[in-house]
Formats: sequence, C-alpha cells, structure tokens
Amino acid sequence: MGNQFWMSNSDSEEEKRVRNLPKYKLRHNDMPIPLFEEVLTYAEEATNKFPLDKDAAVEIARLCKAHPKLGDIDEGEWQVIIGKSFGASVNFDSRLLAFFDLVNKGKTFLIFKSG
Repeated sequence: MGNQFWMSNSDSEEEKRVRNLPKYKLRHNDMPIPLFEEVLTYAEEATNKFPLDKDAAVEIARLCKAHPKLGDIDEGEWQVIIGKSFGASVNFDSRLLAFFDLVNKGKTFLIFKSG
C-alpha cells in the first residue's frame, strides 16, 4: 500500500481527502511538496499505461507541461529520464527537480525543467 497524505482543494477542513501515493524512495527533491506529489502520481500512471520507458517519459513531460502550476513556471522544457541505474549532473530551474525511485516498479526517475 502506498503512502498517504492529506490534501485540500479548498480552505475548508471538511473538504480534505486522503490520497494514496505509490511507494517511493526519495533521492532528491527541489519542488514544493504538493507539486512533487503530482509528479510522483504522473510517474506511476505513465508507467502503468506505457510499457516502454521512453513512452512513459514523454507522457510525464506532457502531463507536467499541461499542469496549471507546473506548465506555466518559467520558460524551458520538462526533461524526464527513466532508468534502473544512472547518475546525472544537470542544470535545472530552481524548485523544479525531482529525483526518486518507484519501489514497486524498480525504476528511477529524474524529472526537471530546464531552459
């Protein structure tokens, strides 16, 4: 079972709901937590939908670009790297990088906006 957190679509305490997140191992995060949780969900959904990592990466980048809070931040493009064992040195826009493993998939994700 995934991790859970409380999330609110409004200021009302009654409208809070519980959301299940996939089990993950955080390597580095430089995003606000609510945006990181959206990206984590995108990674899970894309890998369930697409068997090839390259197709899942394209889908995650598309979802990030379409998200109202992620897509309109600065200029540049979303970059997504999916693999099993890699390291990287990247230039990225401040507060727009997530590096994590999805435990149940056995894959590592590096998602950032650069440009």
